[in-house]
Amino acid sequence: MKSSYQIVYSCNTSDSCGCSRNSAILTKIVGGESAGTATWGWAVSISIAGRYLCGGSILSSSWIITAAHCVKDTTASQISIYVGSNIQWTGSQSRVVSHVYVHPNYSSVGYVNDIALLHLTSPLTMSDPNLSAICLNFVNSTIRMTEEWPSVNTTVVAIGWGTMSESGSSPTSLQQVSLKIIDRQASTCSNLIHDWQVQLCAGVPNGNKDTCYGDSGGPLMMFTSNKQWVLVGITSNGVGCAQAEYSGVYTRVAAFENWINSKINGADSISCSFNKNINRILVNYLTYFILSIMIITV
Repeated sequence: MKSSYQIVYSCNTSDSCGCSRNSAILTKIVGGESAGTATWGWAVSISIAGRYLCGGSILSSSWIITAAHCVKDTTASQISIYVGSNIQWTGSQSRVVSHVYVHPNYSSVGYVNDIALLHLTSPLTMSDPNLSAICLNFVNSTIRMTEEWPSVNTTVVAIGWGTMSESGSSPTSLQQVSLKIIDRQASTCSNLIHDWQVQLCAGVPNGNKDTCYGDSGGPLMMFTSNKQWVLVGITSNGVGCAQAEYSGVYTRVAAFENWINSKINGADSISCSFNKNINRILVNYLTYFILSIMIITV
């Protein structure tokens, strides 16, 4: 629904992903604005050793996706995540990370392949009405190799707890901003990305809207015709904040389908196999114990 001042994104709350308890409402204003309560249920606040560092998104009860530069060379047990609240460092739930998966080809030069997955020590309780998972929408590799997806000028939304300006302080409440996908050949983008197949640009022509320091790792989202929010980018880097001559740079999530699936499915398979082995050992032990008692009794 649209009005002269705001857009209301209403989705199907029964969907398994891409829909939060409350509709997202974005106002047509300059710069960002505070997000409504329970409108971005996959928003994650990440801290390292008790200090806020980056944002992230819930993929499932056990998996968080963020930027590689946020967590590279960090011990998993030092990382805590907070979910279910718009207030930084708080949440209806918190978890410690058990394993950090940084993309093996991540490069700090140009922030290429700037993506990481965090596996939690214990699953989130997704029945919490304040929580939901973001959808992943992987497109045909041929399309990705030949054209931009999302297409240029598509409306996208970024959220985070980053500073409101280059010299400003970080807000305590989650912020949201509406942006447009920028042509990779545009002057505001072409000099910032090193590989357009794994990076994309978003911003606005006059530069008054952007992500800023502290927003790294947070989601860049698109509302689809299925009325679901899809993760299309991860806030990665840029030059300053909201400068007219520079767009923001985001990791192109669709390019990492195989890597994401291999990590999530692989880890779950290992966990499942481990649990099966433990169960088998317990069954064998109990069988031996019962037989021993029977022999003694006889």
